[in-house]
Amino acid sequence: MADIKREADTEVIHIEKAHPISDGIEVLAENEDEPQSPYQLGWKTLLVLFTLSMGNVCAALSNTTNTTIKFQAATLARSSSDPALASWIVNGSFLVVLAMGPIFGSLSDRLGKKWFLVGGCFIGVVGSIVSGSAHKIQDVIGGNIMTGFANAGRILSISCIQEIMPNKLRPWAIEVSQAMASVFVVLGTFTAAAFVRADTGGAGGWRWAYYFNGFIYGFTAVAVSVTYFPPRPLLGRHQFLQDIFSQVDYFNIFFMSGSFASLIIGLTWGGSTYGWNSSHVTAPLSVGCVGLLVFGIYEAFVIKEGIFDHRLFQTMNFPILLFVCTIDGMLLLGVNVLYSQEIFDLFSQNAVRIAVILSPYLITSTFGCIPAGWIMASTKSYRVLLVSALFWCSLFTGLMGLIDSSRLSWAYAFSTLFGIGTAVTTTIPIVALALSIPSYLIGTAATISVSCRALGGIIGITIFTAIYNNKYAAYVGPIANDPTAPFVWITVAVLVMINGIVACFLKSVAPMMNKHVESAPEKSEVRQAQLA
Repeated sequence: MADIKREADTEVIHIEKAHPISDGIEVLAENEDEPQSPYQLGWKTLLVLFTLSMGNVCAALSNTTNTTIKFQAATLARSSSDPALASWIVNGSFLVVLAMGPIFGSLSDRLGKKWFLVGGCFIGVVGSIVSGSAHKIQDVIGGNIMTGFANAGRILSISCIQEIMPNKLRPWAIEVSQAMASVFVVLGTFTAAAFVRADTGGAGGWRWAYYFNGFIYGFTAVAVSVTYFPPRPLLGRHQFLQDIFSQVDYFNIFFMSGSFASLIIGLTWGGSTYGWNSSHVTAPLSVGCVGLLVFGIYEAFVIKEGIFDHRLFQTMNFPILLFVCTIDGMLLLGVNVLYSQEIFDLFSQNAVRIAVILSPYLITSTFGCIPAGWIMASTKSYRVLLVSALFWCSLFTGLMGLIDSSRLSWAYAFSTLFGIGTAVTTTIPIVALALSIPSYLIGTAATISVSCRALGGIIGITIFTAIYNNKYAAYVGPIANDPTAPFVWITVAVLVMINGIVACFLKSVAPMMNKHVESAPEKSEVRQAQLA
């Protein structure tokens, strides 16, 4: 076993040496360490791209049920405390993604990603059925926790998509995947709204939105099973299972998740269930802050291959892009809850009309992915585009604070323009991050980035829900003059602006946008070498 482990370590060292550093970014020359015959894309790659993109679709669809939280709470609430639980319908899923994503990512870089994807999708089927058949809010939360496990495995599709494509075509592949996911978001939002509107007996038409999602999870599980057959990952080729499983820092992952959970509990309880000066609020907030401080010190100075493997920090791109992903989570995931609830209070309580008002944002964020990926693939540049998009989002999220019940046209205009920016912030960081780290850690990096996006969603949703429960309920009828909604949008605008300033320090990834394919699906010398 010792000889095998030494052989594996030697192979990883060889890879690192084969990627000389240039401008702080690892570079693999186009023909270096690759068979000399050119690698040709074919129908297998396109088919696998489609099925893996359905994995991305599953997670996007799971968020569309969040636009019906108001209706879920109205159907299931049995006591005055139940509405305070509504934020956990979303946060329960995101917290599991935050906890399990890094575990699945680290293991997938050694065991392979396929069965994490397939298994996750099957769990998603069960979770969707549990949520759809719920009789109380706690049941929905339980089902969404299962969906969180599903999405923790499903997010590996993002790294799989990039692995099957030559590096220079990764922006194009992610653009296609994100556009597919966004189309299904629009479809899922209107489908959920139609189910709610069609419910005339008060039983909860939103339930069918969960069942619809379960069908998509099941289809994806079967599709990935029969089309995706990747070579064994490099890091796991010469290691035993017990060695692979021992390399994951499980305790620290759960310690981090517990600290975040403590913070979220404090924010959720504060001002609604308990007063802000109550020990029920101050205690979990203090425990969460101290826990995260200890976690950071441990990761930085005690362990080198923990959750944040030190090999990921060869440049500042990785931490900067993680920050970008966190704020993007507030934008992308938080808006589904923030904006849909604001529409409910300001403009309409009709589910279909809520979806209509949301649609300009959803549509521009859908089709904006396409030019964003094309520009990066054509120019091999991304920093100016990303920074510009962040400042653009900052401007129009700030202007969203001007919306009141008499300004529906403003809501349409600002959300449409805001959606253009989020299309860039959703697509570009994923590709840039994967090109900024060692290719054999792409699963780890991708899951950490998505976990950061989930964290951003948790923070945004929790803060907004706390403000809503503390302030909105004090108003009767439309909240046209409520000062808390502008405060939320302005806070988001300031964070996005800070994000844009930080993104100015990103480095170029142009040297890595070459012909290298990490996991070749087509029959070729490249695939044969990876199967050896």
